[in-house]
Amino acid sequence: MSKYEKIYQKLRKTLSDEEIADSMLIPADLTAEEKKKADAELRAFRFKLLNERTEEQRIYADLLRLRYQIESYLEEDLFDEAKSFGKHLSEYVRILDRTKKKVSEDLNVHYTRFSRIINDREDPNVEFVFRLEKHSGELIPALVWWKLIIRKQEFEVKKDTKTKKKEAAKVKNAVKFRA
Repeated sequence: MSKYEKIYQKLRKTLSDEEIADSMLIPADLTAEEKKKADAELRAFRFKLLNERTEEQRIYADLLRLRYQIESYLEEDLFDEAKSFGKHLSEYVRILDRTKKKVSEDLNVHYTRFSRIINDREDPNVEFVFRLEKHSGELIPALVWWKLIIRKQEFEVKKDTKTKKKEAAKVKNAVKFRA
């Protein structure tokens, strides 16, 4: 008796065949050739669906994907330069299939400043992330964009021991505690 038959017999004691069929996905035992054919059919069907999407549906799906990628990255406890604010903003522009100049105009930000932000040479302000939230149709909240900026700043504060020592030398009458 196969594994699935044992499961079926166990379920049969408490459920009818119709209830089992409605609530379970029973895997088919396919040969390698049948599996290959089924995979090809599924792939063809998915490509057909992808090709039938409207531009609006594509942008919506890609923006959601970008949001989930950012949120997934933010759940990690490390900073990755390849996942910086600028890299995500660049991906945002690519998804929209617009030029950087056009997006900077849409956001009412000077192109030079926009370019500096995309290239991680300048950190955006809060107003900029509010504009991004509105521009994305609120699919990517300002807080998600803002946390990307904070992630970089947190990393810089942790690693910059040189500046920490330099600034500590300027402090007088620091509070001291005894443990």
